Amino acid sequence: MPTRFSFSASKEKMKRQFNLDIKKELQQSFNIGATQNAYILTNNSLDLQIFGWGLIPHWAKDKSVGTNLITAQVEGIASKLSFRLPIRQRRCLVFADSYYEWTKDGRATQPYRIQLKNGELMTFAGVWDVWIDGKGELFKTFSIITVPANQDLQKLGIVRMPALITTGSERSRWLEEQSLATTLNLLQPLEEGWLDIYPISKDIDSLDNNYPELHAPIELSE
Repeated sequence: MPTRFSFSASKEKMKRQFNLDIKKELQQSFNIGATQNAYILTNNSLDLQIFGWGLIPHWAKDKSVGTNLITAQVEGIASKLSFRLPIRQRRCLVFADSYYEWTKDGRATQPYRIQLKNGELMTFAGVWDVWIDGKGELFKTFSIITVPANQDLQKLGIVRMPALITTGSERSRWLEEQSLATTLNLLQPLEEGWLDIYPISKDIDSLDNNYPELHAPIELSE
C-alpha cells in the first residue's frame, strides 16, 4: 500500500505525455505523504489541480479523518460509506514519477523506489471530495485506489499496489465512464515486468527529507 510517492516532472513532460497545457512551473516533491499536496486531474475539469492527500468525505464532522483515508481498496469500494459517492461521481488521476514501499526483515525495514521501466510518469486511479469547515473554508482532497500487488511486488512480500492507469484511452474512460461496472474493471494489477524496483536510503523515512538524492539506488549488504 503506497504511503509515500514523488512528483518531479516538468511541464514539458506533462505536455508530451498527457497533452496538458500548463502555464506555470510545477512544484517538485520527492517525498509526498499524508495531508500533503499533490497534482491531480479530476473528472469535472480539464485543468491540473492541487489537492491534499487523504480524502475528507463531504459529510465528515472533522477533517482529521483524512489521514486514515489516503488509500481505498478496490474490493468493496462501491459500497463503503466514504467512497461510494466518489467512485461513481468524483474520480481523478493522481500524477507521480514513482512511489515508495517498505519491506520488513524482523524489526528492520528497507525502503524501495518503484517506477515504470519506460520512464513515463505514473497515473494512479483516485477519488476526490470537497469538505467545508465551520468557517466556510474548502478542503479539496483525494484518495488513491489500491489493488492486489502484481508478481513483481509479491516477490518482495508487498501485497497491495496503487491502481495504475497506463494508456490515454483508459485514462479518458476512467474520468468519463458512467457505468460503474466498466469503471471498476479498469482497476487491475499491473502486468509483470513493467516496474523498475530498487532499494534506496532510509532517509526517505522522514518527511522532513525532500530532495532528489532520495531517488538514488543503494547497494544492500549481504
